[in-house]
Amino acid sequence: MGVGGVPPQALLWLFLISFIALATPLNPDDPNVCSHWESYAVTVQESYAHPFDQVYYTRCTDILNWFKCTRHRISYKTAYRRGVRTMYRRRSQCCPGFFESGSLCVRREEAAMS
Repeated sequence: MGVGGVPPQALLWLFLISFIALATPLNPDDPNVCSHWESYAVTVQESYAHPFDQVYYTRCTDILNWFKCTRHRISYKTAYRRGVRTMYRRRSQCCPGFFESGSLCVRREEAAMS
């Protein structure tokens, strides 16, 4: 037997039904449902041009270095880093004066009368 003499299967079903009721979204077509845009951050991997010093040799008139001179130039290679991108989504919530009850928005006065 489960809690208070209730079979464990009944407790499991009760839990699942209450979980589904909580997970049911509000209907955006309901006149008591208001919506707004909200931002949220997403971590992404982005590529960028990473500069590095490239050494090369060229012929020159430097007799002490066997007519070779060292030169430098900035080159770029593709590298990756983590970045944060701001995304936007529409969020539904009950309008002012209403509260969420399952998947419905109920007027506060109606709830007090019940």
